[in-house]
Amino acid sequence: MKEQRSISLHGTPLTYSLSYSTRARRLRISVSDAGVTLVLPVGLSSRDGESFLLKNSAWVLEQLERRQQIQARSARPALPKDVLLLRGRPSRVEIIEEKDRVSRARIVEKTDHLFVYLPSGKNNAAAQILSHWLSELARQEIEAKVAEKARLMHVSPKAITIRDQRTRWGSCSSRGTLSFNWRLIMAPPTVMEYVVVHELAHMTVPNHSADFWRLVEQYYPAYKEARSWLRKNAPLLHPLLLQ
Repeated sequence: MKEQRSISLHGTPLTYSLSYSTRARRLRISVSDAGVTLVLPVGLSSRDGESFLLKNSAWVLEQLERRQQIQARSARPALPKDVLLLRGRPSRVEIIEEKDRVSRARIVEKTDHLFVYLPSGKNNAAAQILSHWLSELARQEIEAKVAEKARLMHVSPKAITIRDQRTRWGSCSSRGTLSFNWRLIMAPPTVMEYVVVHELAHMTVPNHSADFWRLVEQYYPAYKEARSWLRKNAPLLHPLLLQ
């Protein structure tokens, strides 16, 4: 029989299912669409289970976040087909084919609008061209933010890469290379700043322990609000326009 319990994993509230098994030889955690399940061998206490959850909290939170992002990618976007977010604000995209334009496309950013000028007959390449433009814009703004925050946090990244990561907004390798999802350019600048601080903090604390979250909070106090925005609005960063 399963019992519903609650615990706080480094400030993140979590409701999980606790069950005992006569066949289990060790403690086991599973994360599925139904939530988190903790299985204990008969003879262990619920306190043993809580200690095990806390010990593996980084893995649990990472699995939950991956599932949320995967679900977000398949969720129905809330934006019209010709609108995407740019720095958190809706921008209407207008694709204009020019008969006299025979070479490279051109994108012009104006208030609440993006104008994509294409050579005649290249309308079907608009999504790829726009994605590349957004990726380069993300590179410029993320690199600037990393430089600013790295000085404050007294760390020195070895390199920065910009990718279209499927389940992550950012990552930090053991060698000090930071990777960021270019789709962050569509999120509010405050959210991008949080992700930058998050990855820079990993250069000092490589896990998601309490020390890590204290470091993040030191340099970005509103980190919980930024994480919440990403969780709730991730579908908006995968607009139909770019698919």
